[in-house]
Amino acid sequence: MGANVSLVDIAHGASRRRRPPGGSNGQSAPAPGLERRLDIQVYSDARVTQAGRPWERSVWREARVLIAECPAPRLAYGIEQALRAAACGIARDRGWRGLGTVAFSLDDATGMFRVLEAALQHDTDEGAGVLEPISAHTLDVRIGACVASGRPDAHLVVCGTTRGDALRRAYQAIGDMPGLAVPERAFLLNRIASPAFCSGLTGSRLDRITDWSDHRAAS
Repeated sequence: MGANVSLVDIAHGASRRRRPPGGSNGQSAPAPGLERRLDIQVYSDARVTQAGRPWERSVWREARVLIAECPAPRLAYGIEQALRAAACGIARDRGWRGLGTVAFSLDDATGMFRVLEAALQHDTDEGAGVLEPISAHTLDVRIGACVASGRPDAHLVVCGTTRGDALRRAYQAIGDMPGLAVPERAFLLNRIASPAFCSGLTGSRLDRITDWSDHRAAS
């Protein structure tokens, strides 16, 4: 898999392009139903305000984000454009200079959305290029610490030419990863390989699933 899979130590940080903009903490899990959580990075300076593609906090467990991905799957073009326009409007209204993130809650049934949080992270000399995706599809998987190996909490960043490609790479990387607790490995593999998640269901929409025993490879 080579450079398409990387493990990033949370404690030492990483390039903003290789992490979901909202991180994995700081907000409660989405309410049951059809709610989705989306993060949009915005770069703004004196000349331009530009928004990147949405990251979605796709899989939650006990109010923690375990999998985030970009671009958000099965998100209508019109809704994505509305979210990006709203994020740019917030950045302009607040006079942001640098890189910031706007977090949204989206009702998938109605297309209505609301702003959960908007924060300016830091200044950057990379310009709007910092918003460029690192691949056609990127998965960011939260990996728990391993006391035996001394590995701290980390992010497994997986890149693919398609979402299916990224899911297959993530499945293989998690299956081969040493020192991963059996329950954590089983939970992640079941979610990644499930037909529901592979079809694009994310967030609280996965609450509809009651039987996760159908453990087929991603396609």
